[in-house]
Formats: sequence, C-alpha cells, structure tokens
Amino acid sequence: MYRVIQHHPEELIRQFKWALSSRLYYEWEQKKDPETLTDIQRAARFYYLQKQAFGGRVDGQSYGTATTSGPRLSFMRLEEDLSQAHLRLHGTYVENLPWNDVVMRYDRSHALFYLDPPYWV
Repeated sequence: MYRVIQHHPEELIRQFKWALSSRLYYEWEQKKDPETLTDIQRAARFYYLQKQAFGGRVDGQSYGTATTSGPRLSFMRLEEDLSQAHLRLHGTYVENLPWNDVVMRYDRSHALFYLDPPYWV
C-alpha cells in the first residue's frame, strides 16, 4: 500500500472515482482474488475494505455502518486523508523487528514505543 501511495498516488485515487459505499460492492471486493490484481488495484481493494470494515479489522471483516454518521470512506477527501496519514508518520521510524530488538536499538529516556502485539489466528 505504501509503495503504491509513494509512486502512484494519482492512479490509486482514480480507482475510487466512481466507487460506492455499498455492502454489495464491499462483498464483491472481498471475493476478489488479490493475486489476480495489479499492485494499484490490490492497494485500492485493501484501502476500501479497511475503511468500510467494522472496526478496521484485517481478518474476519464485516461491513460496518453507523446510524449517526455517513460512511467512513470519503471519496472526495481521499487525497487529503492520505496526506494527513503521511504527515502523522513524518519523523517516525517504522520497524518490522521483534519487540525486544526494537527496544534494545532505540531505548532512550525520551523514546515512546508503540509495539503492536502479535495477532494469534
């Protein structure tokens, strides 16, 4: 997803030009085999499913709705949302290491760690 945003942001955004917030569209996206999609299509599918899923779950997703607000995915503000995520990550290190390796490498009195726990399936 990040590589697509980094190298093809306009094409990713174009994938949503006529997209709908729809349970049926959501189910169609869930049924697509990611192996048959381009990197850009896979990133768009992932983003769509994540934004539309109840609780943003990766596994066991279900379509999420709310009676107090509109859909969580705003197609008109997609570029703005991606830019905000980029700004939030500015000055942040993202590592894919065991938690104890990260702590050993970066532990300082001014350090703040967010260590995402393992997800047992």
